[in-house]
Amino acid sequence: MSILAYLFLIYKFKIMPRKSNHVVPSKGIGWSVKKSGASRASRNFTTKEQAVKYATQLSKNERTELYIHKSNGMIQNKNSYGNDPYPPKDKK
Repeated sequence: MSILAYLFLIYKFKIMPRKSNHVVPSKGIGWSVKKSGASRASRNFTTKEQAVKYATQLSKNERTELYIHKSNGMIQNKNSYGNDPYPPKDKK
């Protein structure tokens, strides 16, 4: 492999940010759905269930990853609805 091909692979897979949506606790009361890197919420909800339902549909439409956070901000669950960087291998 040439050095240029190697550098291209590093650039493409390590530096390029992946698009994702996050369900996070709101500063006020409730939950917010935010896109990665955004300062403002896409939409706010009173319950986490409503936020997850909206974010799941949004991620399916956009073919992105979805991160669901706990009330303390830690990641609770992660789902991929698009180009999964590590797709499951078929076990036959």
